[in-house]
Amino acid sequence: MLSDLLLHVRDVRDLPPSEARLARGIRLWVMLGRNGRCPMQAVAEKLGSVRAAAHLQLLLVEVGAAWPDPFCIAPFCCPRLSHDEALALDMVRSASLGDRPAFDRLLQEMLPADIRDRLYVSAGALGRTLGLPA
Repeated sequence: MLSDLLLHVRDVRDLPPSEARLARGIRLWVMLGRNGRCPMQAVAEKLGSVRAAAHLQLLLVEVGAAWPDPFCIAPFCCPRLSHDEALALDMVRSASLGDRPAFDRLLQEMLPADIRDRLYVSAGALGRTLGLPA
């Protein structure tokens, strides 16, 4: 499953609007955070609610602590998703659908079960707040 993800690079322009907003929200949160700025207000505007921004922040903090390597994002102007961005979108989609087996298949080669549990809860909360899948 992970190898399939690495071989296929997706384009943000081909995503459903809600997922494209989420991808841009992820990039915005990471870029502002790297520059020492609080991303909450900007991400809330991008995602349409403070609650969605808070759920995204929680998920990305957990991902940052769990990922074996730094979480990589593409430049904001780049139409192609990084592999980490694509994986995060797949995590949110499968968790919001309640598809735990699909979620685990995405991460089982990389992360132990206890960490996947936390990420599943956070990704599901974010997806449901955003109304994914749409």
